[in-house]
Amino acid sequence: MEKKNQNRNAVSAVIGVIIMVAITIAMAAVAYAYFTGMIGGEDEIVPVITFTPSEAENRLTVTTSDVDTNWNDINITFTNGTSYDYLEKTGIVSAGDTIDLDIDQNVTGTVTVTFRHEPTNTMMGDSYTFQEVS
Repeated sequence: MEKKNQNRNAVSAVIGVIIMVAITIAMAAVAYAYFTGMIGGEDEIVPVITFTPSEAENRLTVTTSDVDTNWNDINITFTNGTSYDYLEKTGIVSAGDTIDLDIDQNVTGTVTVTFRHEPTNTMMGDSYTFQEVS
């Protein structure tokens, strides 16, 4: 009979287990980072809304808006420097929607209106200042 030369060198079982555990931990870390939003996923886009201010009527009118922009996602803040008020509107933002400062809020005097997109916590466009709001 002929003897074949067999190589008995191999990675020990302990080293193999350590490598498998390390790979499992690495996969768990990547999955955790992905599912918590640290990596991957889509960035939320801030919608664009343009307003036409009318100081004579103390009113803002929506001129244009991105499709499917929802008022529920927008924080509308009124301030005169010492007091604040917030307006909650619902539904889809449409051209022609209005914000009447004399009716929609309780701050008087020189009032500044700002818009913040809540899902991204981002200020939207310009702020608008109105004089003699009652």
